[in-house]
Amino acid sequence: MIKIRQLTVKDMQKAVELKVLCWPEELAGLSAHKLSFEKELEFWTGWMNAGEEQGDIRVLIGAFEEEQLLGVAFASFAEQEDIPEKGIELNGLWVYQEHRGRGIALMLLTSILGNYIELGREQMVIYNFHASPSNLFYRRFGAVVKRQDVQLIEKLPVDVFYCDLKEMKAKIEESLRKYIES
Repeated sequence: MIKIRQLTVKDMQKAVELKVLCWPEELAGLSAHKLSFEKELEFWTGWMNAGEEQGDIRVLIGAFEEEQLLGVAFASFAEQEDIPEKGIELNGLWVYQEHRGRGIALMLLTSILGNYIELGREQMVIYNFHASPSNLFYRRFGAVVKRQDVQLIEKLPVDVFYCDLKEMKAKIEESLRKYIES
């Protein structure tokens, strides 16, 4: 059975390994940019621990099956320039390739959205490389591109999605039924 729970500092090593593993797919082969595991671990562990002092509520969760990590999701309050009030940002969503197609990303997102809806948050912003396969995933659940930025040396286009939390959660829960019922 898949269990969704908060990540611990101990879990962060596996979570960051997964992010680094998924990075080339996110770039869709359009950049040779590589991530340093050590720098990513230092950044994300620091980010995880700095939320409270920065007045942020950061949610870092993982999907586990018998303590094996299957996927992770990170979220935080949105920057004021993205959503001035009641917004969140999906900072990352990664699932091991061999565990995709099981509804894990849906479970992780449902948990994230539920946490922030309870806190009165209403909208979400998601930055995602335009060529990334996950763009279709976000569109499927109601996210809409409002603008495009560029990142990295190659100036790769990044779609900036926005969505209503309750609407996205309802669409995801509808899609999750097929995993629960089977």
